Amino acid sequence: MYGQPNVTPSPTPRVIALLIAERDDAHELARHAEDVLNETFARAPAQAGPPDVLAVCVTRRYDPQLVESLLRLALRTIVAVTVPDLRAPVQAADLASVLERTLAAQALGPHDFVCAPASALGEEVAGRLAAACGGVAFGRIQQFGFDHPGAHAHRTVFGGRASVRVQARTGPWFGGLRAQPGSANKPSAVPGATVLREEASVPHDADEITLLPADAGRRPVETARVVVSGGRGMQGAEGFALLEQLATRLDGAVGGSLPAVDAGWVPVTHQVGQSGKFVSPEVYVAVGISGTPQHLAGIGSATRIVAINNDEDADIFRAADLGIVADWHTFVPALIARIDAARCADAGSR
Repeated sequence: MYGQPNVTPSPTPRVIALLIAERDDAHELARHAEDVLNETFARAPAQAGPPDVLAVCVTRRYDPQLVESLLRLALRTIVAVTVPDLRAPVQAADLASVLERTLAAQALGPHDFVCAPASALGEEVAGRLAAACGGVAFGRIQQFGFDHPGAHAHRTVFGGRASVRVQARTGPWFGGLRAQPGSANKPSAVPGATVLREEASVPHDADEITLLPADAGRRPVETARVVVSGGRGMQGAEGFALLEQLATRLDGAVGGSLPAVDAGWVPVTHQVGQSGKFVSPEVYVAVGISGTPQHLAGIGSATRIVAINNDEDADIFRAADLGIVADWHTFVPALIARIDAARCADAGSR
């Protein structure tokens, strides 16, 4: 008689959602948790059962409404970490220091997949944690899944023109997840999910980091979180100085369409479109751009487009998530003034 083969069962993987943001935006934090859950359950191996999903939320103040919204999701554990002395703007080094200790307390192991938001901040935090924890950094990813053994992820290369599959046998694995449209699975909430509250402090010297004003006109458009682009409707180079002021306040970069480049209003290195650079920022502000297919081909499908144009029939409005019919001469200065006023009010409330 032959005995049954000795098969080692696959360990149950665990997914950890890092809920971090430059501002304590409860909606943004909860949305990332939902994105991670949807992606986790969409690709969980049927034979192994769904992975455990843990959320680690870092904010300056404890937010009971945020925790209540997280309890409606299929999370096994919610760790709410409050860091009252987290400086503004948020530094990736500070967050990584706090999260490294929290993950160690949660017994971070070789079968854990840690998902930060797919932002410049989230990607840097994920990379720092991977280095500190001896893990694998997958970078900015669109999908992830578990193999036996190991895990894999899909990420875009060559400015979004191609996709590659990256894989590693042992973890922990770290990535910045950009949710894909249509991946929502809406897993049901876990009854009796555990909520843990922690308070942490960031040891830092107030003079350790000196913030310098960013030069939005020279920042590469390919890696910017926000791109402010102008087109033929800017009517001259003077308007791009105003766009640079707006981009600076949004911590973004200045781009332009082909007609603006041909006119010499913006350098060719900042051209966005089929014959220029492919960009995939979180937000793309199109000012005075008509919206030709050639220009739109240079913008990632997950990017939210905000269009400002005085022609209500402009094609750009068909692709925009938010359309504003207005003359940029008056609207852009008003927008800059509104941003400045909001920041002054925010600084005064602290």
